[in-house]
Order: sequence, then C-alpha cells, then structure tokens
Amino acid sequence: MVRLDILGVQAFVFIAELGSFKSAATHLHLSQTALSRRVSKLEETIGVKLFVRTTRSITLSEAGQEFLPRARRIVRELSSALSGMKDSAAKGYGNFVLACLPTIAATLLPPVLAEYGRLYPKNRIQILDRSTYEIRDAVLTGVADFAISVPGAPHSDLEYEYLFDDPVVAVCPIGHPLGDRSKLSWKELEGLPLIGVSALSGLRLQIETVLNEHKLDLFFAYEVSHLATIIGLARGGAGIAVLPLTAVRPLLDTDLKILRLHTPLVNRGIQIFKRSDRSLSAASYPLYKLALEHLRIPPDKPLPQ
Repeated sequence: MVRLDILGVQAFVFIAELGSFKSAATHLHLSQTALSRRVSKLEETIGVKLFVRTTRSITLSEAGQEFLPRARRIVRELSSALSGMKDSAAKGYGNFVLACLPTIAATLLPPVLAEYGRLYPKNRIQILDRSTYEIRDAVLTGVADFAISVPGAPHSDLEYEYLFDDPVVAVCPIGHPLGDRSKLSWKELEGLPLIGVSALSGLRLQIETVLNEHKLDLFFAYEVSHLATIIGLARGGAGIAVLPLTAVRPLLDTDLKILRLHTPLVNRGIQIFKRSDRSLSAASYPLYKLALEHLRIPPDKPLPQ
C-alpha cells in the first residue's frame, strides 16, 4: 500500500490551480524550496512526473491531468472532515453536502433552508445543484449526504422516499394562438416548433420514451442546456417550451402562460434519497426531516401552479 502524502497532494493541487510554484508557496505560507520538495517527494512516491517544467512555465503532465480531480477530492474531503470535527467539538455544529436538482434548489428548497437556518444558524451547507446523473453519483460516492432529485434506476445502496410528481408542462407567450388555453394534449403540439432540454438529459429521454409509446411525432426545433435560454426563446416566440413545472414557476410573469399537458400525463418523480448503509450526520438529519415534512405531496394531489 502506498503511504498517503497529504502535504504533497495539497501542494500539487494548489500549484495546479494557481498556475505557479510562487503563488502556491505564498498561499501555503511556504518557501518555494519547501514546496518543491513536497512535490518531488509525492512524485517519487507514486512514480510519475506530475508537472512539465520549463524555465518560463509549468504545466500538468498527462499523469498530472488524470490525477488532479482525485487529488482535489482528497484535499476537499480531508479539509471538510477536519473542519467539521473542529466545528462540532468547539461549537456544536457541522458541515454537510446536499445534492439537489437546480430547479428544486431554486424554487421549493429555499423556505426549507430558511427554517433549517433559524434552527441551526451556525451550520454550513454546500449545495451541489447538478444533473440527475451527477447527483446520484455524489450520493453513491459519499460526496453528498443525501439528495433531492429524480433517482433513476433503483440501486441497492440507496434508500428512497417519495416527495412529489413534477408534471411536464408547455410554456408559450400570452399572445400565442394557444395562449388562452389552460391545458393541451401532446397531440396538439404536433407540427409546432418545440424548445426542450438536451437530448441526453434524463427528462428528455423520459419524454421521448413516452412519446414513442404513444406514437406521437413531435419536432424539437431547439435543444438547450440552460433554463434561462429556454425561457428566453419561448418568450421571444421561437417555439413552445416543454419543461417540468418546478422549472418554470419562478420565471413566469404576465407575458408567459403555463399549459398543463395531458394524454398522456408525463411526470418526473422527485424523491429524497441517501445511502442505505450510512446514517446521516447530526447536522444533515434535521434538514432531511424538514424536506420530507415540507416537500412531500401525496400522489393524488397536484403540485400547485
């Protein structure tokens, strides 16, 4: 087993991120000689060169580029662990990581966090607002304590609790020919230019599967990654946006209209989940319970618009 040289790993990460030995040495309050010695010791331990050095510059070697993401995680996790232990011992509070879909984090989560903050004002929370795949991986790898997301395929190492169904809706300008409607069948979208999320996203794959099952021929004229772009295109009349309800509620104003889509109903199931073989920390458990209390909506009750 290779002995972990945490000081060398820390030195490597700061040099890579700051771009020079001088800046990293200043940040770590070391001489450049001491910093260089740490990196050389790490390179000797693992048997590869992590940097390509010239008289004018320093760049990561191929091995260094491969090692950097792992090294960052080592430093981050150790720093978080030490900080958490110090805070808990001295002041009785702790840090933790919550992974959450951006649409949920920006709309439904803030009141829950506000209540948690009133109860535990000293606690610090890192929110990973990522894609469904990244969120699931964050919980499985232990980066996040728990998550609020679409969980994907069941996993034996995860424990799930249902929160609510998030319906897929259409969004168009008030002046659109469909702007006076409150609901719309998917069939009525045939022949119209649609604006949707990336074809590789979990939501888009879910929509495509349902539409294929019902033999619906829809045309997604625009595939967009960022929510603000989708809303802007819809507001400008480029097409009708197809999005989950939680994504569009906070961005709507008087010039946009939400149309409930039916036949078929398409929902993304939002769940809260954590690793089944690990207990939540004393800091994260209260937020987990608050999220269950405030965000859980019975399946027979629609999500408010």
